[in-house]
Amino acid sequence: GNMTTPSLFHHRRWIAFTGSLLIILAIAASARAETKLRVGKSGGPLLLTLVELGQHAKIWPGVGLDVESIEFAGEAKTMQALTAGAIDLGFGSGIGMAFPLKGVPATAVAAVSNPPNMLALIVPPASPIKSVDDLKGKTIGVSTVGSLTEWVVKELSRQRGWGVGGIRALPVGTPTDAMAAMTTGQIDGSVTGVGNAFTAQEAGKARIVLTFGDYIKTFHANVLYATNTLIAQNPQAIAAFLKGWFQTLAYAHAHPDVAAQVAAETEHLSLTAATAAYDKEVFSMASTNGAFDPAAIEVVRRALKETGVMQDVPPAEKLYSSQFVPVKN
Repeated sequence: GNMTTPSLFHHRRWIAFTGSLLIILAIAASARAETKLRVGKSGGPLLLTLVELGQHAKIWPGVGLDVESIEFAGEAKTMQALTAGAIDLGFGSGIGMAFPLKGVPATAVAAVSNPPNMLALIVPPASPIKSVDDLKGKTIGVSTVGSLTEWVVKELSRQRGWGVGGIRALPVGTPTDAMAAMTTGQIDGSVTGVGNAFTAQEAGKARIVLTFGDYIKTFHANVLYATNTLIAQNPQAIAAFLKGWFQTLAYAHAHPDVAAQVAAETEHLSLTAATAAYDKEVFSMASTNGAFDPAAIEVVRRALKETGVMQDVPPAEKLYSSQFVPVKN
């Protein structure tokens, strides 16, 4: 009689213990099923707030990912992070396709947007510059040398028949630096994100002259890069990220108010500016499948030569991988 009580007690405790152990193991397994991806963003294009929208709408866990978003001040910094292995994926621009050719151990894996609708040209409110024709010989602030912001100024000038130097592009750094340089008259205007441009215009600090997507139609403004290590070791994670990305874009179309709210919070914009920019920028330029357009790649190749980033531009197929996206003919 007496001998069975402790052993029965121990037996029950053992069942309780193994039960909780199984629960712990199940939780660990489900957590392990989510692949951690560190995603770098070059600056604050509103399109890239889809990364945060995917977190908000729980889309990333739905495709088996735990996505961390890290914003860098410009593409060169994103490329440094890819090189260091500090991030797994990084959003850059079509111009950024030069970086892998110069030794960054990453590859362009998807073209997530087309014309550069996310870039606007702003001037001080009282500026005599009213239209594109007033820009000849003027100095326009851009982020850095070899950047997308620099190229759009050169390309606009080339299109107007003024040569690539007809409008002077001056690297000034961040949007804050650009505003300061504009206020002191060091530059006549500046290239900035549409969200930022609407915010500045709303505050009476600037006036939007144009958005570059109205002039540059064939391009890949935003490109997703993956480290070559990730491509080799976990290509499924890249496929999952792209699946989640396009699901998030569809979610933004279905819930534009939520999308604008997340964008406003992420990039510290007013809700009206984020809403206006979303309409003007994100929906008009976002690709729904990430396919690379051969015509846009040709523009990238010409751009790399024109900006002096590369003397000899390699063949198109060396610039990207179509392993993860449909091929556009």
